[in-house]
Amino acid sequence: MKNELGDVYDLIIIGCGPAGLSAALTACYLKLKHIVLEANIAGGAPIQAYPWKMVDSFLGFKDAKGSKVAKIMVEHVKKEGSEIKEGEEVKEIRKNKGVFEVLTEKNVYKARCVLIATGTIGTPRKLGIKGEANVHVHYSIRDPSEFKGKTVIVVGGGDSAVEAALALKGCGADVTLIHRRDELRASEKNKEEIKRSGIEILWNTELKEVIGDDKIEKVLLYNNKSGAVSQKKVSDVFIFIGSVLNTDFIKNLGIKMEENKVLVDRDMKTSVDGVYAAGDITGILKRIPEAIGEGHLAVYSIFKYLRQPYWAK
Repeated sequence: MKNELGDVYDLIIIGCGPAGLSAALTACYLKLKHIVLEANIAGGAPIQAYPWKMVDSFLGFKDAKGSKVAKIMVEHVKKEGSEIKEGEEVKEIRKNKGVFEVLTEKNVYKARCVLIATGTIGTPRKLGIKGEANVHVHYSIRDPSEFKGKTVIVVGGGDSAVEAALALKGCGADVTLIHRRDELRASEKNKEEIKRSGIEILWNTELKEVIGDDKIEKVLLYNNKSGAVSQKKVSDVFIFIGSVLNTDFIKNLGIKMEENKVLVDRDMKTSVDGVYAAGDITGILKRIPEAIGEGHLAVYSIFKYLRQPYWAK
C-alpha cells in the first residue's frame, strides 16, 4: 500500500538532472515549497550516462568530468535546502480537486504544480538483430579504460556515438564507427575531433548480426548503398542510436506531445494548466546549459502562476 503524504507542495520536480536541479535551486530562492523525485540517482545524464565524459559545453567546467559536474550541482542544491528523493520512479500523475497527485511505487505526493524534467535517459533503442542479446553488446559506457587494447565497433552517428568512439580510442581501444548514412549528425566540434582522431568510419553501413555465444567472434555488416556484405572481428559492440523514453506516467493528463517530446510554450508551460516541462524532455536543445536555463525559466513561470506577483502583470 502506498504511503499518502499529507503535505501539499507548491511544486513537485520530476527528474534530478541539470534541468531539475536548476529548477530546485530556483525554487529555493523563490521560497516555493518543493520536492525533487528521481527514479535513479541524483545528477541525471552526467552521472548516469557519461560520468567519464569531459563536459566542455558548460561555462566554467571545461576540465570537469560528468560525474564531477553532477556532484557539484547536487551538493549545491542540497545545501540550499532542496529535498531530493532517489529511487522514486513516478508511475502516474493524476489531478484531484485542483491538486496533482504524483504516484511512485512507494508514496503519493501532492502539489499545486508539477515540473517534468526527466531528460532523455530511457530504455536504449535496439537494432532488433540476431545476437544483440550478447553480453558484450553495450548501450552505455561506465569506464572506457576497461576496453583498452580491444577491437570494438560503435554504431551511430550522433554526439553520443561519436563521443563514445573518441573516449574508447583515447583509452587505447581499436575503434571503428559505423553509420547508416553518409554524414554524421554530431556537432561540428565532434565531427572535427573524430576526423582528427584517425578512427575509421564505415559510411552507409548497418550492423546486421552479432556472431558468437559467450563472447563476440565477429559481426556482419551491410553496406546499404552498394549492397556489399562483410564481416569484422571485434570483441565488443556499442550501440548509440537513441533511447525510448517512458512517458506513460503523463499520458492520462492529456499533455500535448510530439514524437515523445513534451510540447511547451515560451514559459515552459505544457498544454495542461499547472504542468511545466524543462530540459531534454522538451526536445529543444539537448545540452546542459539549455537544460539549466529551461529549469530556471520554468520555475519563474510557476512562481508567477502560483503567487501572481505585481511585477508579473
